Amino acid sequence: MNMERLDGFLSALITGPDLVMPSEYLPLVWGGESADESSFASEHEFEEFVSLLMGHWNAIVSTLESGDVYAPIFLEDEKGIAHGFEWAKGFMQGVNLRRGSWAELIADEDAAGAILPIALMAGEVDPDWLHEPLTDKKREEMLTLMAAGLVGIHRYFEPHRRDMARANREEHTYRRPAPKIGRNDPCPCGSGRKYKHCCARSDPTTLH
Repeated sequence: MNMERLDGFLSALITGPDLVMPSEYLPLVWGGESADESSFASEHEFEEFVSLLMGHWNAIVSTLESGDVYAPIFLEDEKGIAHGFEWAKGFMQGVNLRRGSWAELIADEDAAGAILPIALMAGEVDPDWLHEPLTDKKREEMLTLMAAGLVGIHRYFEPHRRDMARANREEHTYRRPAPKIGRNDPCPCGSGRKYKHCCARSDPTTLH
């Protein structure tokens, strides 16, 4: 993923109703087939990558939770024009990881307008819509609508995320005692990565 697509992808994971584990989404970020460190030259390089990724994740979360509009990363082409297509495709890639959970928003006539501009720009609603180049005015309008839609989506799914976080806390509170997992132990999810680089990062309190 380039930075624009990554920004859209993370935005979908953050604003969506479900918690997607790093072991599932990280391979899509770096293009590998498995969630391990083999895609990097060294463990230090991998740790630096994850640190930067989580820093960007937290910046998006902080902006949205403060009630401000998050300004998506729209890369400019050689003519200095930002199109937003890659951001929209990254966002929909995140949506499609949990398409069933997003169905409530998509089917809600009053709320679906938040995601419609993003889906349009990603070519998922009407592929023919993008055959004709957008005018400067229309392009700017769509970029603005996508940024505004992100705020709407974040607010729409806020109760879902809150319930999910509560259920996660209760599960950890009442679960049967088990041996403590060390940060350098293999992750119990079976990803093959160290626990500190996998599910340890999926706790909402560590990501936010």
